Amino acid sequence: MAVEKRVFGKYDEKTDVYLLKITNSSGASVTLQTLGAGIVSICVPDKNGKLEDVVLGFDKLEDYLNPTCGYQGFVVGRWANRIRDGKFTFEGREYNTTKNQKSWTLHGGGTFSFTPWDIEETGEDYVVFSRFSPDGEDGFGGNFTMKVKYTFTEDNTLRIDYSVFCDENTVANPTNHVYFNLSANPEKTVEEHLLRIDADKFTVSDDDQLMTGELASVKGTMLDFTYLHKIGEKIDEPFFAVIPGIGYDNNYCLNKGDNVFGFCAELIDEESGRKLEVYTDLPGVQLYTGGWMAKDNTAGKANGAVKYRRGAALETQFYPDSVNIPDFPARFVKANEEFKTATEFRFTTI
Repeated sequence: MAVEKRVFGKYDEKTDVYLLKITNSSGASVTLQTLGAGIVSICVPDKNGKLEDVVLGFDKLEDYLNPTCGYQGFVVGRWANRIRDGKFTFEGREYNTTKNQKSWTLHGGGTFSFTPWDIEETGEDYVVFSRFSPDGEDGFGGNFTMKVKYTFTEDNTLRIDYSVFCDENTVANPTNHVYFNLSANPEKTVEEHLLRIDADKFTVSDDDQLMTGELASVKGTMLDFTYLHKIGEKIDEPFFAVIPGIGYDNNYCLNKGDNVFGFCAELIDEESGRKLEVYTDLPGVQLYTGGWMAKDNTAGKANGAVKYRRGAALETQFYPDSVNIPDFPARFVKANEEFKTATEFRFTTI
């Protein structure tokens, strides 16, 4: 195992963005970048042992800096997903967060994702990134430091450990916004991928995909992935919680509950034989299949352009807008105490 480091490009005149590549003894690898502490590539074998990149992204740094391209592989913080009206009350104090999508906050305002992080530490099979967020950044409270440790194992598991320290009680909901296409085929969308999510319920959303506070059953609806089937099988069926033409962009309530590390979802590409299993200690996962991406985008890398329905994101998280909905499960950050959460992406073949 080894970590290689090289310059990817310039963020500004003073700041370089670096790539860090972890390679295991079989030749499988993960490449990370300091911009957004992001995942740039994951090269894992197919059923015949062929190593190919199974995540979307770009060859050019400037494409990663475009927020309309969907946060490719970035860490999201301080609060993933949506906050209604860009405000919430926490411990009696109202916070007003950056409204970066219509009238609400999306992915904490975007600052965590679109700025360079520090390389805190590297080892044989891991890289640790860190970022300091001062009190008031994007409207959130407290002097806040997040560390993200990526570990890539000999059995092709990528583990992400998030840790947060803050000098006052505050909120946190980190995730990673990587998009998977296990086929590594530039011509294929993820509609032929098989998916199962261990969730009987989802969080109900309105026409703006903002949470209503209700939970509803997935059974008998196009959101039902309690059994393994193709993503594209029902993706265009009319449903009140899905925007026509967009497809899946919904939060699932995992059956295992919160603060229990366990199975979340599995994704399979039958032709290549690649299989991904997701494990987490968080209570929810957002399934997003790239329906907001431009259909004619040409930017990408060898495994294809980043465009409409080319990748599936499985964003482990607390439910969206939990800061405004007391009945949703959440664990908050206590002053000067470490807050931790973890997710694993386990790659095998069938």
